[in-house]
Amino acid sequence: MLHIDLPLIIAQLITFLIGLTLLWLIAYKPLKAIFQARIDKIRGDLQAAADARREMEEQQKAYAEQMAKLTDQSQELLRQATREGAQLREEIVRSAREQGEALIKRAEEIIAIEKAKAIKELRQEVLDISLRVTEKVVTQMADTKLQQSMVDQVFAELETTKPA
Repeated sequence: MLHIDLPLIIAQLITFLIGLTLLWLIAYKPLKAIFQARIDKIRGDLQAAADARREMEEQQKAYAEQMAKLTDQSQELLRQATREGAQLREEIVRSAREQGEALIKRAEEIIAIEKAKAIKELRQEVLDISLRVTEKVVTQMADTKLQQSMVDQVFAELETTKPA
């Protein structure tokens, strides 16, 4: 038959409870603390990863904005350089035209001066030749009054035909 030994069951129950208490004190609390520390560390790592991801996204956004701003600035600088280049080109062309026109005007003035000078020299030559011819004719004619009237007549004709 089945026999129940109560003192043995109570003794085993007390031993079991003592073992359970010892396990509770020795193993469960430290294991619980280790597991809790592990849980806290994993949560902290996940939070750090989320923070790092958020910071990286913010930095990417700031970088994209900065690149867009730099692109706009570089395009504006390029447009400004193009405008300044066009203005400089216009100024150089205008200056070259003004200088060319000034050179042409100066050349025309020099030509006019040289033309007037040549005409004056030519008149002087014609006058000298006329005087020589007149002198030869006059020397052949002995009359001094006639000579003087002929010279006066030549000078008068030259003065009336003088161009402006």
